[in-house]
Amino acid sequence: MLLSDLIADLRLDLSDPGASLFEDQTLERCVRKAVFRVGRDLDQSLTITAGEITPDPTGEVRELLVIMAQIHACQVMRSATANAFSFSSGDKRVDKTGQPGHWAKLEADLLVDYRQRLTELRPATQLDQEAYILTPSGLTPVIYEQGIDLDVVE
Repeated sequence: MLLSDLIADLRLDLSDPGASLFEDQTLERCVRKAVFRVGRDLDQSLTITAGEITPDPTGEVRELLVIMAQIHACQVMRSATANAFSFSSGDKRVDKTGQPGHWAKLEADLLVDYRQRLTELRPATQLDQEAYILTPSGLTPVIYEQGIDLDVVE
């Protein structure tokens, strides 16, 4: 599947066929992030090579890619609208301060849908809020106490 085909589907699902909200470069980044995450969640090796996603995602895997890309697009819009303003002059009023909250709500709804579809596709998958934090193993804390001299071996 071509990356551009998935971006076109994403643009339709985001109701942005005229590219008024998202630039192609932004949506490409969202799709690239989605390919990595969905591949990891499905325990598949999805890669993008020369503008093509391999192996070819079909059916539910393709839908998971689009949903995850939408989630990333919502995150982009939350950042872009975070400094929205409220302005009033006389009887006219413009209030854009609610936009980040609306994007956050859409992101949360899409994440619920993604998780539900993923567990239907892979029932053994355990999803929890902290599942996407990478924690290296074998780390131990180093505790320094004031006044302790360490012998340096040379």
